[in-house]
This record gives sequence, C-alpha cells and structure tokens, in this order.
Amino acid sequence: MQFTVVIPLYNKEKHIIRAIKSVLQQTHKDFEIIIVNDGSIDSSVEQVKKIGDSKIKLIQQKNAGVSAARNNGINNANYNYIAFLDADDTWEPDFLETINKLINSYPMAGAYATSYRFVKGNGSVVPARDSIFFNGKTDGIVDYFKESLKTPLISASSVVIPKNVFENLGGFPIGITRGEDLDMWYRIALKYEVVFSNSICANYFQNAENRACNTKREHTKSLMSYAEKVLVREKEKSSILPDFFEEYMIKIIIHNATYLSSINRQIEARKLLYKYRYTKYNRKNLIKSYVLSYKLIYSIKKTLKNN
Repeated sequence: MQFTVVIPLYNKEKHIIRAIKSVLQQTHKDFEIIIVNDGSIDSSVEQVKKIGDSKIKLIQQKNAGVSAARNNGINNANYNYIAFLDADDTWEPDFLETINKLINSYPMAGAYATSYRFVKGNGSVVPARDSIFFNGKTDGIVDYFKESLKTPLISASSVVIPKNVFENLGGFPIGITRGEDLDMWYRIALKYEVVFSNSICANYFQNAENRACNTKREHTKSLMSYAEKVLVREKEKSSILPDFFEEYMIKIIIHNATYLSSINRQIEARKLLYKYRYTKYNRKNLIKSYVLSYKLIYSIKKTLKNN
C-alpha cells in the first residue's frame, strides 16, 4: 500500500525533526509526507527545510487550526491511505508495516490503528491501554465505543484512514479546538468497522509545547460542549446504533458537567447529570461529578468567608 503521511505543524520547532525522522525510518518505504504549516511563528519551517528529502512536501497556510491543517493535507494527498502524525509525536519503525498488514487483512474498514504509549517528561513510558483480547491474535475488528469508555482507543498519531472515508463523511470539524479528532473517530465508527492492533507503534509525548490537552481552550469549541446534541441527533436518525455508542457519549457529557461545575454552573451540571443517571458503565464517574458539584460550592463559600 501507498501512504500519505499528514503532519500538521504549529510552533513545534523543538520536535518536528524528531517526528519527521521517525517517518523516514519506517520499514515500509512507500509513502509521501505532507507537512501543513499552520502559520507557525517560530522556526518550525526552517527546521523542516533542514531535512532534504524528496518525500517531503511543505504546504503553507494562514493559521486556521489543526482541523484545517489536516484537511488541507488530506486534500493534497496523492495516495489513498492517509496516516496522521502530530508534530510532537513519533512512530516506531514498524508503524506503517503494521498498518499495511491490517489493510491487507481487513480491506473494507474505515480506520486502522495501533496501540500507543505515553512518554512522560522524565522519559518514562506508559502504555496507553491494556491489550484487547482477539482470541489468540494481536489484531482484529473492535467495538470502538466500548474500547474507548476508559481510554481513547485511537490517538491522532496512531491511525490511518482511507481517503474515501473523508469523501463520504467530510473532514475534521473546523473551529473545534479540543476533541476535533474524537469527533472524526466517532463519525467513522458509526459508519465503518474499526481495526486495531495491540502492537505499540506510536509515541505520544505528554510534555510537548502547545499540546492541546495542556492548553486552555474555549468550552464552546470543544466536543464536550455539544456531545449531548450529537447523542440526541444520532438517536433521532437511527433506532439501531452501536451498543456502546450512548455510553460513550454519556462519558463525554459527564466531562462537560464536571467542567460546568468548575465554572460555577453547578445547578446546570447537576441537571445534566441527573438526566443520564441511568448510565450503566459511567455510573461511578457520574456520582463523582455530582458530588464534586457540591464540594465546589462548599469550597467557594469557605474561601469567601475567610476573605
């Protein structure tokens, strides 16, 4: 198989060379690299230009966000399988080789992913998740929603998606700055099979600069702000949804309620949590979020009294 590797780039001067080298060191060599510079104001572009390799194509765009950058890369891809790698992450040398085997075994899937590990600031590594049981195999078709209840199954640096999937479903959501990748994955999982390998072939660096999860984002531009609308819409569209889809969305809704409590919207948070009190797999987190809404009020009152 031939792959287009899309790397969105924004102010990652300290990490981009490491990311590119991890691609160039792949055992599967049939690929191109499209780097979309999303208006970086540091020396990221200069760092890219230091690597003189014909496989690399650099695209410049005004700052429009990671979704726009990924979509730009997809639109300029010459090959049918789109691999994604964030500019501060890396692949193991066998990532594309592993994905290639998955495609050959499951040619009709909508997403192919491998397991990944977290790399902490002190250099220690932690697997992102436990292995999935595949009846003696290391890979297979998974229930994306079930497997994502505790830990995200897919990271934006551990997945390959056929180009026609984007043609059918659209690209990453423009304007969403937190959870834009999860928005894409759930839309794919509703329409296509997802294939997963337990092999750890990607590295997610938690201490990198400008990491989305380390940066404050507007609540209204996050998936959790509209997760309930997604759930309602999909239930209205179809009476037959994947078994764990609702539980997966409730997990995100609970995160939203916790956030609402943190900004002094506790009553709204409790109403939201009460609405989904029937949850089976998120019950512990729901109760925790509910209790926290009262603890925050107590903490605020105590602070005001002391002042």
